[in-house]
Amino acid sequence: MKTTLIAAVTVVVSAWMLAACDVEVQKDEGASEALAAAEAKLAQMASYDAEIAAVKTWREVWDSAEVDKLDAIANSDYKRTAPDLDADSLDELKAFILQVHATYPDFNITNDGMAAGPDGVFMQWTVTGSDTARGEDSTGNSMNITGISRYRFSDGKISSELVIFDTGSALTQLETSELPHTAE
Repeated sequence: MKTTLIAAVTVVVSAWMLAACDVEVQKDEGASEALAAAEAKLAQMASYDAEIAAVKTWREVWDSAEVDKLDAIANSDYKRTAPDLDADSLDELKAFILQVHATYPDFNITNDGMAAGPDGVFMQWTVTGSDTARGEDSTGNSMNITGISRYRFSDGKISSELVIFDTGSALTQLETSELPHTAE
C-alpha cells in the first residue's frame, strides 16, 4: 500500500509541477485515471485524519470528563455497545462518563495505538483507576485494563462505538462480582 501511495503522490505532484510550469501536456487516459485515483486516495486519507483527530478528542473527554466537548465530534443518536454499559444516545454516554469519574476519581485512559480504515477507527487503550468514591461499597482496589474500541462515523461525526475488554480481569482486580460504574 505504501508503494501505491508513493506512486499516486508522485503522479499528483508531477501533474501539479507541469501545470505550474504552464507546459502543454498531452492528455493520456491512463494518466488521467491515475491522477483521479491519487486524488481520491488523498481525499480518503484526509477523511481518516479527521476521524483519528475526533477519536483523540474522544479519549481526552473520557480522561477529563469534559463531556460537552462530545457535541462537536459525535452524533446525538450515538450508540455504544460495551460490557460495562450500552448507551443509546450521546446524553446517556455523557451521564456514564460522569458516573465513571465519580466512582474512579483518578480515572485515566491512554491511547496505546490507533488505526483508521474503511471499517472505522480502531483504538487500543489502557484504563486505570481506583474504586474509592462509592462509600462503604468501594473496594479501594485499582484497575489496569486494556481494551479496544471501534468507532464508526456518519456525517463526519462518531455515530457508534464497539468496546471490547476483559471484564474478568477488571472484576478480579477490583475484587467484585460486578463492575461498579455509579457513585453512591
